[in-house]
Amino acid sequence: MSNKIHQGMELFQLGVRLGHLGTVAIGCAGGELAKALARTVGCGVALAGGEVRFHDGACAACGRWLGEYYGLPATLFVRQKDGKARVYVLDQQGRSLSVDDAVSAGEERPTGQWDLLAGADQAWAANRVAGRRQRGVACAIGPAALTLTLERMGYEVMSHPRPGIPLFRSDREGFHLAVEHNGVVYHPAGVDVLDRAVNFVLQPRAIPAFGPTGSPEWR
Repeated sequence: MSNKIHQGMELFQLGVRLGHLGTVAIGCAGGELAKALARTVGCGVALAGGEVRFHDGACAACGRWLGEYYGLPATLFVRQKDGKARVYVLDQQGRSLSVDDAVSAGEERPTGQWDLLAGADQAWAANRVAGRRQRGVACAIGPAALTLTLERMGYEVMSHPRPGIPLFRSDREGFHLAVEHNGVVYHPAGVDVLDRAVNFVLQPRAIPAFGPTGSPEWR
């Protein structure tokens, strides 16, 4: 039996267990293997009577936000890279959820429904920005939602680093953020990369280019 089939069988069983918790948001990125495995989890969830919410968000942190926003008991994201798939399973607070935490119920329930949540990255960015506006030029490397967030705040976002322009660099799954500017690296606080980016931009003591007044002086 191939590794991917074995992983698919394990994820189906995980989906069954998650289905007993209720509604599960599921996303994937990276290739056909990730798609197949994500759908396999969805089959398990639905057959166990849970509701499946597939989303088009491009990273695990977007799924985590959906879970928080909609009050879902679990979210799952499959990332394919170099022919292998990594699975992120999170609870409503964004903490890792183990298989053992998803306790099965004894009674059989009707088959759950499948729905698609489209525009997840855009909704995530809009929620984090929430009407806040600044201006400036920045560079963003990471999930597309990071660029969307900075653009929604009024920034011109470059795809490649340039001298003197703040560089927002995120991990692939959108949880951690480092901001590099004039040789200094900042690690702003927040629950995900978008929350961290907004907090940094709105912090008046962060860097001159992102101060509320646009003053060139350090405060």
